[in-house]
Amino acid sequence: MKKLWLFLVVFMGIVTLSACGNGEEPNGDNGNNQPGNGDTGGRTPTRNIVLTYADWGDQELNEMLIASFMEAYPHITVELRRDITGTGGAFTANLLNAQAAGVLPDVFAIDNVPTGLSNGMLLDVTEFWNADPDTALVYPNIAETAVYNGQRFAIPSFQFIKGIYINLTLLDYYNIPIPEKDWTYDEWVALAIQVRQAGQNDIVYGIDPWFGDLDFEAIWPTMDFEDVGYQTWDGERFNFTSQAWIDAYNAKLELYAQNVVAAFTEEEMDILGDIWPWFAGHIAFRIDGSWNLWMVDGMFEEYGQEVGFWPYPGGAAGQFPPTILDFTVVSSQTEHPEEAYLLAKWMSFGKQGWETRLDMMEARGDMYLDRFPIADYPEIWERAELFIDYVEGVRESVELFEFSKPDVDKWLPGYKEFWEWVGSDDNDYFTRISQGLITPEVFAREWEEKLNELVETSLDSYFD
Repeated sequence: MKKLWLFLVVFMGIVTLSACGNGEEPNGDNGNNQPGNGDTGGRTPTRNIVLTYADWGDQELNEMLIASFMEAYPHITVELRRDITGTGGAFTANLLNAQAAGVLPDVFAIDNVPTGLSNGMLLDVTEFWNADPDTALVYPNIAETAVYNGQRFAIPSFQFIKGIYINLTLLDYYNIPIPEKDWTYDEWVALAIQVRQAGQNDIVYGIDPWFGDLDFEAIWPTMDFEDVGYQTWDGERFNFTSQAWIDAYNAKLELYAQNVVAAFTEEEMDILGDIWPWFAGHIAFRIDGSWNLWMVDGMFEEYGQEVGFWPYPGGAAGQFPPTILDFTVVSSQTEHPEEAYLLAKWMSFGKQGWETRLDMMEARGDMYLDRFPIADYPEIWERAELFIDYVEGVRESVELFEFSKPDVDKWLPGYKEFWEWVGSDDNDYFTRISQGLITPEVFAREWEEKLNELVETSLDSYFD
């Protein structure tokens, strides 16, 4: 009987050791027990976790980022989803289809966070964000985005610079001085008028607007007051009735009235031919994002136009770079939320992911960054020095990042619906504004009331 008992004890011990050896990783934290820095929260990780990832970006880069992530976390396999196609809004629409089919990626980029939130696509990652020491390095204005009633449903991934592309060749041709990098918006407007007057017979305009809109009111108030955010958002409400917003809107209308803003007639386009007027040197300034830095080489090589990317001009309080944010989210359908957060961080703002990104850029011979870290990692910024000076003016924006003021377009509930309301057939504000039938002093009150109402009701609907 004793022999039988001893046999059973030894047999059970062998089974237990075998199970531990086959089912668990002995040490997955790489010697660092900080969440998000190579561990799984201090516990022994289980093998063969499978995660999926999707975005609309550089898939070659994604493959390299995923490979380096799996090397750091050998117990996690990541599959790159290529079946969710499109960019921006089309990509988000395809995510909704994937959600309906129950096959959302565990981690994905999203063009509009409120769309994901209202459709129940997003996981609350507050716990993981708050436990991650690296999030303390995220620039404060950016860290405050995508947080609703104290809950975080999206991770800021990159910041793009909104600045002014300047055709240096064109200014030199008309003997107009090149502005300093710390210029003001008054100086910018004066130069745009000067260029238009000098080049009117040559079909030259002063400013190519931002997606068809000269959106001074979105940015100028942020330059005049340190505590004013994008479109006067103060963290709780919009303040369109402020004199700064009204003055900026009137300045925009005045520049349109002076025919300084690029609006080529059919006759002018017939003269210019099929070449994009900006490329061909018929516009002095273009409001645009750093994602279009690729234009600089093409304009010089094909059309002999030397172009810089100046910081957005400042105002009474200084210069506060307007930045445009992208977001990465964790799916509400994921079965592995902690590991999914690690992947989301790696593919977005994480230091190790940025090291991989820069490794690939160096290997490929890339010349410039078109998007930038949202966290102040000294080691990353030291390496990024290689990619900042290729286009003149980029460095001056980067050096002001601690003062940047991000947009609200992709993360603030109610904002998208507001602009749909403004442009609806029932309101037709834009037609009435262009015809001088309604002034900023009047519609500022209407817009302010409506937008704040939409933001409040949208937030309430998410957290009833």
